[in-house]
Amino acid sequence: MPLIIYLDTQDYIKLFNEPEDGPNHRVLADLLAYRDSGEIVMGFSFATIMEFITKPDITNRPERVRRGQLIKNICGPNAFPYVSDLARGATFPNGGKWMFSSHDKIVSAKSFKRDMHKVLLDELAKVEGLNRQQRRKFGRKTSLADLMRNHGSTWGRNRSDYGNFPVSDEIVKSRILERFMKGQCSDAEFEMRMNAWLSDPAEFSRIAYDYADKPNMIESVFGKSTDDIERIVKTIQDMAASFQRLNETQIKTRASLVEAGMNKSEARKLTKKISLPEPDLDKPNEKLEAALGKGRVGHLNHYLKQAMKPGYAFKRSDVMDLMQMCYAYDCDPFRCDKAMANTFRDFEPFKGKLVGRFAELPDCIAARIAR
Repeated sequence: MPLIIYLDTQDYIKLFNEPEDGPNHRVLADLLAYRDSGEIVMGFSFATIMEFITKPDITNRPERVRRGQLIKNICGPNAFPYVSDLARGATFPNGGKWMFSSHDKIVSAKSFKRDMHKVLLDELAKVEGLNRQQRRKFGRKTSLADLMRNHGSTWGRNRSDYGNFPVSDEIVKSRILERFMKGQCSDAEFEMRMNAWLSDPAEFSRIAYDYADKPNMIESVFGKSTDDIERIVKTIQDMAASFQRLNETQIKTRASLVEAGMNKSEARKLTKKISLPEPDLDKPNEKLEAALGKGRVGHLNHYLKQAMKPGYAFKRSDVMDLMQMCYAYDCDPFRCDKAMANTFRDFEPFKGKLVGRFAELPDCIAARIAR
């Protein structure tokens, strides 16, 4: 079985921003050689897409389109499931789907036809002067395609025809919606084109530009949870700092009592060190396991233990890093930044898996293969 490799978003950013003869590209060449020989397989996730591609503006469109192509060139059709799908049994490479499970479709030809037929029936109900036979004729499911063909409909040639559904310029120009409504393309082709962005980072890059006026996805999807975690961690750290200051005061008081002539043992009893109450973080959280999958929440508890220590520097980016680490259980090795690798250096499930520098990855892979 090939090793499953997860690259940090910063790896893609560095590769994108340097010339092809740069040091990161030399590392990539080694990885691609391992990949092409079948010894490793690399995959991307929703976090890779969100952090690396969004949010583009009009001046950066060509760059963002190429970013999606870079992910595609490295990973091919291999994606880690969206975190909530892990609990439902989705597994790497998940048919290339990074947002939904491998069998899910945003657009189904069958349901689309059903919805459009309902629209036709609603419109017929408003038309005056039609007798029962005409209403029955126009109300058949085949009548919608007949009407579109006979009246030369151009529906689907404008982006506004798709409402809020994200479509690229290529989809609009292909007239896939118009052809589908006229019965001139198959259900399979329609579904493939309309759902292509679910498994193609390059296609998603183009769509992300076309909808660049939408809110930043990381902030809209994870903003509230990041705020909540940041608040919890800050509260814990403030409590730890308060207990630390209190204990420092106790030690000074002890020294003063001894200096005043009190027995050291009695002074110690009066100025005992106060320990910060520790929650039981060794027991898995059932709600989290239900959301993220059994056996995939231990690293969250481990992180909270580290965050409770005085002086731990919390960063908002930690939240996204922790989400990505749900995949570290399945990887060998797993790329993350040095700070996270250090935080989890004594977390047993990740021992020997985490690689803090991109340049170290080929040697880590070689060592794993040798074992």
